[in-house]
Amino acid sequence: MSLRTHRCAAQREARATGLRATGLRASELPACFPLTFPPAHRLLHALTRALLPEGRCRLCALPSRAPLCSACQCAYGLPGLRRCPRCASLLPDAAARCGACALHPPAHVRAMAWGDYVPPLDRLIASVKFGGDAALARWLGGLLAQRLPPAWSPLPHPPPLVVPVPLSMQRLRQRGYNQAWEIARGLAAALQWPCDCQRLLRVRDGPAQSSLPLARRAANLRGAFVAHALPRACTVLLVDDVMTSGSTAEHACRALLRGGAREVAVAVVLRTPAPR
Repeated sequence: MSLRTHRCAAQREARATGLRATGLRASELPACFPLTFPPAHRLLHALTRALLPEGRCRLCALPSRAPLCSACQCAYGLPGLRRCPRCASLLPDAAARCGACALHPPAHVRAMAWGDYVPPLDRLIASVKFGGDAALARWLGGLLAQRLPPAWSPLPHPPPLVVPVPLSMQRLRQRGYNQAWEIARGLAAALQWPCDCQRLLRVRDGPAQSSLPLARRAANLRGAFVAHALPRACTVLLVDDVMTSGSTAEHACRALLRGGAREVAVAVVLRTPAPR
């Protein structure tokens, strides 16, 4: 018996077995009813895929459907940590705001962060910023959105306009995409807020902020941002991946206020802890 003949005989036997399992004649079955049933190993594979996650956590490598497993989200994104409401830096237990914001209040009225820019969370930002992982950036935006309602209460009405910190055209061509825009898209989609990457533009390029000492970062951004066609007296939520010195957020917020925004809040995925 040839292989082809053996295969046809096996298919006929499987069809007959499926028909006998129903207790009906073929003419009594609906046209869409399968007369052959999947083998046991296919059913087991489908059940395994339904019950067990296919991916792994980016931090601990345990099985996880999300980029971060629930255990790592709880361990590193502690919502109970007290942060300065103006700059999102960690606070001592008794302080209402940090000393720097008490002496020199920033241009934005509020700042929120999901976690601190420390190992191993810094690997997430490296994947987003230098690894081209736009899907991870959007997921982090949705994660950041979970932190906003308790940190920004009551939420403004109408909803704020979500605006990402822009890249210069040269940096955008080098990197291929703006990670802050992808984070902003994920956040805005989770909260159903308007989002626009054309309202704030970077018109002057300079060295990367991460390559400069803290004392030179403010001067590097002077005149770098221009706000364009903002809705009249709107509230803006400025979104970025990391806040370190706050210079980028400060100059971007000043440009938004000059462009007609009523007030600006800032949301970042990670906040660099203050030096001790």
